[in-house]
Amino acid sequence: MARTAVTRPAFIRWTPWQVRAGWLLRAHRTRHRNPALRGLAGFARAYREDWRLAGGVSPSSLSRWENGLVPVTAAAVLRYEYLVGLAPYSLLAPVQTIARHEGGPAAAVFLRGNRGAPQAGPRMEELLDRALDSGTLTSTDWDDLTRWAVGGDGHVSPGRVRGAVARRLLQETMVADGVSWMRRFEALSRLMTDPLWGPETISVCAGVAQQPDYTGLIDTVCLLDASPHPDAGRAVLTQLTDPTTADTRYGALLAAARKVRKRHFTAGQTRTLVNVVDDLLAAPHAPHPQSAVEAAAVLLHGLPLSVKHAERLAASAADHSPSAHAVVAHGSLTDPVTAEVTVSRILARLDDDAPGRTASVLSALVGELLHHPVTDVRLHAAMLLQASPYGSQIAAALATELRHPATARTEDRAVPILYALRVLGGPGQRAVVAGLTLAPGLPTGVSLAAVHALAHIGGSSPESYWRAVFRKYTRHPAGAADQHGDLKRLVYCFAMGGELNLLTRLVAEEQARTASARHLSDWWTGLDRHVRDSALQ
Repeated sequence: MARTAVTRPAFIRWTPWQVRAGWLLRAHRTRHRNPALRGLAGFARAYREDWRLAGGVSPSSLSRWENGLVPVTAAAVLRYEYLVGLAPYSLLAPVQTIARHEGGPAAAVFLRGNRGAPQAGPRMEELLDRALDSGTLTSTDWDDLTRWAVGGDGHVSPGRVRGAVARRLLQETMVADGVSWMRRFEALSRLMTDPLWGPETISVCAGVAQQPDYTGLIDTVCLLDASPHPDAGRAVLTQLTDPTTADTRYGALLAAARKVRKRHFTAGQTRTLVNVVDDLLAAPHAPHPQSAVEAAAVLLHGLPLSVKHAERLAASAADHSPSAHAVVAHGSLTDPVTAEVTVSRILARLDDDAPGRTASVLSALVGELLHHPVTDVRLHAAMLLQASPYGSQIAAALATELRHPATARTEDRAVPILYALRVLGGPGQRAVVAGLTLAPGLPTGVSLAAVHALAHIGGSSPESYWRAVFRKYTRHPAGAADQHGDLKRLVYCFAMGGELNLLTRLVAEEQARTASARHLSDWWTGLDRHVRDSALQ
């Protein structure tokens, strides 16, 4: 019998959620506009001015939270938001997202909070009716409704009603952005892990994953990683063995990484996953997208492979691309020296003199943002940095990196930066990203990443730009291997940029060439108005 081992070609590290959450709170306190609140003693006094928080909170309590020695509470994060002058959930939403992804007992306590589930009553009945009858719901409405459903006495029956609520919430999540997206994603994850609501929510996500024209397919499949239910495992493996699109397969690879870490798969499912990884990595010259190969290489860290099998796959993965080689050799998307140089260059552009641990965590987060091999971890780093006092400065530094032709032409370097700018980017970075969507001679992956990033970056572009990008991606699709996926990204960019009316006009003007784009835009134009209106709140 072959000797088996938990073979790790390279250890993949990340910063624990409570350390990242504590850093976010400390960064806001120490950079507060009021000098009296920058010190622990002054902040603790202000914290206790609310009589509900009068007892038990001292400067040492704050220090333990901020250094990640004791997990912070949801109530404490909300209090920090108030004291530093931020909108509710500006800090809590990203912290919930990273705690949910990492999991564990401390994260579960944090996610439950100390408010308790809302009780049944007229408000809950009204929210349920609005969810089912085309009413508008805010992020707070969804938070209250789902906490009542899973933690209170919200025994909603029959199952088709639970499915209808989950379907409506999924639709809103896929067209939301920023904090609105994070709060709905958390609400969906809450339903996904509940014994009563979970099966219907899993069924909704699995069904949507079979619809190639649905937007947000990567996120939809990724949601399945939250549940240990066998149906969730089967749905993920279906998208690995018989994927609907390249996006659903990629989403399944991302979900599999977390499900392997959480031991959600049965022994039989794990064997199927090993076969999938074999197929993706065994042939170095197979036409698999680079992102899929990187995600498969990450899985080598947790699969039960024999030593010889693991060595063979690691060597094969290393032959695919420099980034895949770095994943198996270093547990990163690049080598340590290059990573350190890049992170140092970004940090040097920040207006910051943070000492000790604060600077160390900031450096680790920037490293995760650009080089972590797990896509979700890069996304969460972007969320935390965007919520921090450094968000706009880091966005400007990343745009400066993209202005260098050598960076823009190197997919391994440009794509993670563009991925980060989806969250961090604002109007000041729009011109740089828009330029990359039209620039000739760039790798396909860079062009498409720029299109996707632009969908989430603030500001606006003139009609001449939209006409130019429409012509480029409908007449000469960027990736011949997945023209359907390329056009979906283009339509998504128009829709998220508020340019659906212009897209409809452009499609009508060039009907002969744009049948696929018209078909894909129908999903957006057919989306109920109440769903789109709710997703903005």
